[in-house]
Amino acid sequence: MPPPLFLGLDCSTQALKASLLSAELAVLGELEVRFDADLPAHGTRGGVLHGPEGSGEVFSPVLQPLEALDLLLERIAAAGWDVGAVRAVSAAGQQHATVYWSSEAPRLLGALDAGGPLAQQLARAFSRDIIPNWQDSSTAAECAALTAALGSADGLADATGSSAHRRFSGAQIAKFLRVHPQAYADTARISLVSSLMTTLLCADGEVKGIDESDACGMNLWDMRRRVWSEQALAAVGGADTAALRSKLGLVETDGGRVVGHIGKWFTQRYGFSPECVVLPGTGDNPATFLSLVLRESEGLLSLGTSDVVMVSTAAYTPHPEYHAFFHPAQIAPPSADGAAVDGAQPGPLRYFNMLVYKNGSLAREHVRDKYFASSWQRFNDGAERLRPKSAADVPSRTAFWWLLPDIIPANAHGVHKYEGQDADTAAEVDAFADADAEALAILESQMLNYRSRSAAILGSPAGLSRAYVAGGAGKNPTICAVAADVLACPVSKAVEWDGDSSQWAEAGWNACSVGVAYKARWGWEREVARQKGDHARASIGFDELIAEIRRARRAALPADALAAADAPDDEGVANVALPGPGAGAYDDAVGWWQALEGRALAAGN
Repeated sequence: MPPPLFLGLDCSTQALKASLLSAELAVLGELEVRFDADLPAHGTRGGVLHGPEGSGEVFSPVLQPLEALDLLLERIAAAGWDVGAVRAVSAAGQQHATVYWSSEAPRLLGALDAGGPLAQQLARAFSRDIIPNWQDSSTAAECAALTAALGSADGLADATGSSAHRRFSGAQIAKFLRVHPQAYADTARISLVSSLMTTLLCADGEVKGIDESDACGMNLWDMRRRVWSEQALAAVGGADTAALRSKLGLVETDGGRVVGHIGKWFTQRYGFSPECVVLPGTGDNPATFLSLVLRESEGLLSLGTSDVVMVSTAAYTPHPEYHAFFHPAQIAPPSADGAAVDGAQPGPLRYFNMLVYKNGSLAREHVRDKYFASSWQRFNDGAERLRPKSAADVPSRTAFWWLLPDIIPANAHGVHKYEGQDADTAAEVDAFADADAEALAILESQMLNYRSRSAAILGSPAGLSRAYVAGGAGKNPTICAVAADVLACPVSKAVEWDGDSSQWAEAGWNACSVGVAYKARWGWEREVARQKGDHARASIGFDELIAEIRRARRAALPADALAAADAPDDEGVANVALPGPGAGAYDDAVGWWQALEGRALAAGN
């Protein structure tokens, strides 16, 4: 029998991607289908379509992911992937986006003909022909109603993990009911994209439940009681909350529980093994979280046009500024609305918080272009010249570049710069006399933002114990170095040993599909143990299993890999920057920066 393989799928806004992994978590291959280029009949741009100008509506065709799955499987077959050896599969999906099933869906899902593609056979399985996208902003009225129903933005965040957001599922469902009441009435079940993919993979006549971590992006899941929020259901679906609860279905509280086997359509058409199990899908952000195996107090800085910060925590710390999610791979006690844990021993509840900033690389690149002739080298040289060299070099300048009204702090806008170590008397200036200060000031300010808020989430002034970096700006060594100084922790990346070049290299795989492939590997390990009656092994934690596999991988590395100058201490994780001699300069700067942020907000209003 060939060694077991594991498959992860990532159904994002613009593409459907697949990652094939070995039992040792080596990425053996990746393939993708790009919606715009490979499915041109839909006429999408960036994977989406737009409603009338000014409507704020952004959506994609509901059959697009099905057609993409058909095409992806053809490419997998053409590439010669041994799908018969795949023992477990899981999927990631763009968060918040809702899919609406018709009453015919169970019959159609249970009667698929392996002689034909999925999309053609499931065209009537949906009561709505579009999937609202996370970029949709057409639900302001519904957001206001949700906020009012829970008393305030703070009340909604405390209950559901987030304040009201137009892209979130609750507001989107409420708008669908308001605009298309008959289509809503004809809807038998509502999925997220992740549970759509899980349902398709099983194709057994049942619409599968939503993963609890992904349910946290809906403004509907009561995070404290771990049931659908009655108040939120009433705000979205009206007085008949039972009807909406039925449409939403049960929630999967154990991210590693087997929810079914791969469907006959897959085994007969493509040769998958009927032994292949399916694990609950999850959202794209939780999947990225899993790919890095973030331990408690560790974080991810995804540094792109907008910056996203994820913080792993053992405590539920809601706040209207950011989003709180359940950990996507934990053996949680079943909630009142949740699926059973199948005898596995539950562990303590775990969470992560996500902070989203509009002015990430958008602002950094603006400063680069304005003061450094569009040169990153000149920008970096300026920041490096002024970086603190000792703990005595306490910062005295900072800048807030809110080119777009930001999310954190809410609606912050404008450009505000300050000089002076006393926050009350610091002078607001139009520009710094030393132009190099412009580079360091924006980097320090952004990182102090992330330190301040991650420390509040963790309930510790120390903040993060490690920060992983991703995104385009994560390749900039000066940005990483300043991040390590300000955050006072190692800045790290996922790496792999490249046997062909005999060197360590940054992992180039797709984080979302790899993250859910890790989850598939974890779920399979537990299922095999459960069938053997090994209840201890059936309760192994996700982090514990991945660490175990990584230790074994490290032990199997060739001698030259371990002897390399840049060999990581942990298999798969390398530090790209460590706090320098001036890192201590920021320990007392957080309160100063917070006070100046308050001044900048007041000045902008």
